[in-house]
Amino acid sequence: MESIRGVAASPGLVVGPARVWRRRPPLLDRARNRPLQPDAERARLAEALSASREGLLALRQQLEEKLGEEHARILDAQILILDDPDFLATVHRGIDEQGLSAEMAFTRAMAEALIPLDLSEDAVFRARIADFRDVEQRVVRALLGDDSPVPRLESDVILVTDQLTPSETAALDLQHVLGFCVDQGGDLGHTAILARSLGVPAIVGLGYASRRIADGVQLALDGTAGWVHVQPDTDTLSRFRVRIARRRRAEERLLKLKGFPAETPDGRRVELSANVELPQEVDLAVAHGAQGIGLVRTEYFFFQHPRIPSEQEQFEYYRSMVVEIGEGPVIFRALDAGGDKLIASMGGVREYNPFLGLRGTRFLLSQPEILRTQLRALYRTSAFGRIRIMFPMVSDLEEMRALRAHAASVLEELQGEGVACDPDVEIGIMIETPAAVLLAPELARECDFFSLGTNDLTQYVLAVDRTNHRVAGLARAQHPAVLRAIARTVEAAHAAGIWVGCCGEMGSNPMHAVLLLGMSLDEISVSAASVPLIKKVIRTVRYDQAKSWAAQVLKMSTVSEVDSFLFARAHERLRDFLDAEGGNGS
Repeated sequence: MESIRGVAASPGLVVGPARVWRRRPPLLDRARNRPLQPDAERARLAEALSASREGLLALRQQLEEKLGEEHARILDAQILILDDPDFLATVHRGIDEQGLSAEMAFTRAMAEALIPLDLSEDAVFRARIADFRDVEQRVVRALLGDDSPVPRLESDVILVTDQLTPSETAALDLQHVLGFCVDQGGDLGHTAILARSLGVPAIVGLGYASRRIADGVQLALDGTAGWVHVQPDTDTLSRFRVRIARRRRAEERLLKLKGFPAETPDGRRVELSANVELPQEVDLAVAHGAQGIGLVRTEYFFFQHPRIPSEQEQFEYYRSMVVEIGEGPVIFRALDAGGDKLIASMGGVREYNPFLGLRGTRFLLSQPEILRTQLRALYRTSAFGRIRIMFPMVSDLEEMRALRAHAASVLEELQGEGVACDPDVEIGIMIETPAAVLLAPELARECDFFSLGTNDLTQYVLAVDRTNHRVAGLARAQHPAVLRAIARTVEAAHAAGIWVGCCGEMGSNPMHAVLLLGMSLDEISVSAASVPLIKKVIRTVRYDQAKSWAAQVLKMSTVSEVDSFLFARAHERLRDFLDAEGGNGS
């Protein structure tokens, strides 16, 4: 048995046969043994572009039918590349002035266009390279008359590939895909987002797994931990089957709680919501019993566009989520650009230390047109359901006041235009920086709510870069310093009469959710798949017991003490459900 570690992109366990597929790169004739006629090469290019455009439009339709409009829009960026006048002008110069063949001119122009992306170390920025490479391969194959479709899947398999582009995904028979193993990519890429939306286990960033795994061999894939076991031995298969069966039984039991509130046995009710990126995930959140949406990461809508989406495009996107969720509240986080989320269409540039650079609220205030366009779209959405607006990375009282001023100005502007909207939309902030924690009493007087962004709060409190694999393991939300920062924030919020929630990954951890309950959080927002388990945690542990545990933990000085305490206390109460998940949650 060989075990290969990658990036856990979509949770779950599955055992099945591998279907290995590696794209065959088109072979270009670089020798140029024949004289080329520019007019003829231009004609070949035009024909290839037309064929490629038609192919992409057909695939877009297929993807929309399979997964909905939002996933289909991912292909729009590729279609726009084929019509980009500046890019095509570069291709034509290669044909006319340099005497290149159409395919050589196209690949050379694409290489030039990709230089800024190739130089970037940003995960989201680099993920866009796949879109451009996909277009390049498609056009060159059309020029060469080389049709190389994705594999035809006639039985259930775990797809193992070097890279999976949006258009290739659209051409797959997804009902036969048990899981994904991909050499390239990260947990922010299209494959990861797709897998999470489908509820299919996935591992990305596996290096050269597609060269090491033979077609047809059995795989045991753990999308939760990021391990794929090749030709698993008897013991590994036995463990997987037990865990899969336990997980299935646990999920069936937990889903029976869908219609029940997240309320402790002694009457403490918590608003349990779900974090989403795409409208399709709202369906999953509702199906799992989420009370509302506690975090919409609006930047993912921006990532899908080669340009800044218009007010109308944003409005239609936001409205679709609000209509889908029904009566539950939906919290839209204003665009959180910068840091590890660089957006080239907004003039984003690589910074030496991006997490301390122009990101979040700093970026929004530096780009008032982008901020106000989004606020207009959000206020218009408020006429269709209950929404809240949340600003990211606030660390200064003057920032909050400036954001409030923009919101008030936009509201007045819309009312003057006679546009229907709710004038009482709640406005809050994410607590993600030590500065926000220290200023929490003052900020609370200017906000309607707080939401703890524990991912960034942890990295800033502990000075640990959570994207750096050499130290990421030190970014532990149960660190005493982080827990004390949370407790201080909750105390300040409640003293000012506002509610406080958590939308970071900490809430999806059942052991840590007990601490959040004990620290008197009013709302917890987790991944849609985690809603049933966290609801069970809340309905199992008494509030007074959780408060007692939290009080004891807040006096501790090390992570080891916290972990040992939680394992000895909370784990005993939740053993059946944690074991079904395959671990102790720590």
